[in-house]
Amino acid sequence: MGSFPALLVVVGSLALGANAQLPLNCVSKFPTGRITGHCISIRDCDFFMRILVSSNLTQSDRNLLRENQCGVRGTDVQVCCPSTAGLGAFRHPLLPTDCGSVRWQRSNDSETRIREFPWLALIEYTKGNQEKIHACGGVLISDRYVLTAAHCVAQAATSNLRITAVRLGEWDTSSNPDCQFHQDTQKADCAPPYQDIAVEELLPHPQYSRTDRSQINDIALVRLASPAKLNDFVVPICLPNKQLRADELEGLITEVAGWQAQSSPRMRKSSVTISSIEECQRKYAGQQLSIQASQLCGLTNSKECHGNAGGPLMLFKNDAYLLGGLVSFGPVPCPNPDWPDVYTRVASYIDWIHDSLRA
Repeated sequence: MGSFPALLVVVGSLALGANAQLPLNCVSKFPTGRITGHCISIRDCDFFMRILVSSNLTQSDRNLLRENQCGVRGTDVQVCCPSTAGLGAFRHPLLPTDCGSVRWQRSNDSETRIREFPWLALIEYTKGNQEKIHACGGVLISDRYVLTAAHCVAQAATSNLRITAVRLGEWDTSSNPDCQFHQDTQKADCAPPYQDIAVEELLPHPQYSRTDRSQINDIALVRLASPAKLNDFVVPICLPNKQLRADELEGLITEVAGWQAQSSPRMRKSSVTISSIEECQRKYAGQQLSIQASQLCGLTNSKECHGNAGGPLMLFKNDAYLLGGLVSFGPVPCPNPDWPDVYTRVASYIDWIHDSLRA
């Protein structure tokens, strides 16, 4: 399986943006208890905005909004947005409410099961001689959209490649359809054939620059030419609310998966511990790279690379998976226990995703 040359890390150390290190400076009041939070514009707090725009706003909802008002800035009402709100799933009319569901037995093994991570995608590239390769990964967020890294789109043009399709429902790249035999039940679990769906539109982030060594805004939407057929082996992942901040994730154990492993044609996975953004900034500043608040850094526990560029960094929360980041770049060779990998932090781009989706 082909892969693009890895990008080695990014520009001088910058301080985090104000929102990334927002202090827990207020207490959100609920009938069931109190939660620490951030005093921000109600327009930036998905939790209270969902209540405010509800078609059946009750008196208790009004009281809750009033009790959690923490100030006014110009014409903006400030509310104490609960710190846990960011770990909820982002809702949008064009995104499924059934997302990130787990239909397999979770484990800490690097081996995956056939039903595991059914939102993982492979990006198909066609060479000038019509040979097809898979050189990047992606993640399904609805039946019409896949997220990937913008550099996966930008590098295609410079390598005389065209992105022509997205593969969904893959597990073992050496077989189709895939089957896994379970010793305990003495039965085979078989998936339908994978789906190769043509690409209708590529939407790299408008502020992404291929020449930016820090790879800021390394995110792209891929619109499929026809809807994916959702089943147990093809399921979208949930997107996070934009309140999901980098400092909230520090120390969290997350997961990556993909087909980069040389040891197996099957999807493999690794756990990734989110590291301090400040520490990551200091580390990469020595390489004249600048890690910003719209990125995440994480150290893997694996001895080989598993996640394809553009593939998902996944958080397990409230019995479902949220998309924390997209694989952007890291050290060469990969992995390196002394150097964290860098991910595009998806929560920073929720507004852009929201504005880009169409029916």
